[in-house]
Amino acid sequence: MKKSIYLLAAGLLALSSCIGTDIVEEAVVPEAVAITASIDSLMVGDSFVFSADYFDMLGRRADDPVIWSSSDNAIIDITQAGVATALAQGNVYIRAAVGAAQDSIRVNSGDVTSTVENQRMGMFQGLRSYNVQGIFTLTDTGDELELTFASDFRASNGPGLFIYLSNASTNVNGGIEVGSIQANSGMQTYTISKQDAQLNSYTHVVIYCKPFGVAFGFGEFDN
Repeated sequence: MKKSIYLLAAGLLALSSCIGTDIVEEAVVPEAVAITASIDSLMVGDSFVFSADYFDMLGRRADDPVIWSSSDNAIIDITQAGVATALAQGNVYIRAAVGAAQDSIRVNSGDVTSTVENQRMGMFQGLRSYNVQGIFTLTDTGDELELTFASDFRASNGPGLFIYLSNASTNVNGGIEVGSIQANSGMQTYTISKQDAQLNSYTHVVIYCKPFGVAFGFGEFDN
């Protein structure tokens, strides 16, 4: 009998660490466009196919057509299929837009074609009274994405903690569930299929208490 009472009390304590006085926040998620395949320089005469993801007001990836444009079509011209062709030397901004939502990248037209960096990083911070800290990186290995928490990672204990890629700091609507947290401290790595996300698809990594819909903490990518 005493053992049953002890287990019940322990369970309630674990749940209270996630509920407490929390109020689940329904964060407003703005529409967003993210250029997912890009380069930083294109050799004159070469072509490259850009791609982009669009996320609606619910944070879901949607199939609305992306409108492509170049700040100077005489230097780099781009079709509505995202095919960019370098015509003369110079620098332009390639823009992808769906309505008012847009993303852009600066591209040099010159003597070489080179890709952008294959890694993004950020730093966690806690929400409310929860402690989440440490550096994380997201790396495109070619075949998949790898999300790595550095050895300085720490997170408060709680039931049902999961990791998400999201476009908001406290809301995971439309985000990608990476998986349940491996440990509350230390280095750890998670793999993500490139069918689910590209390197630049999402802006945040969120530590989320799934049973109660509460974000413990988040980190925003630096770039």
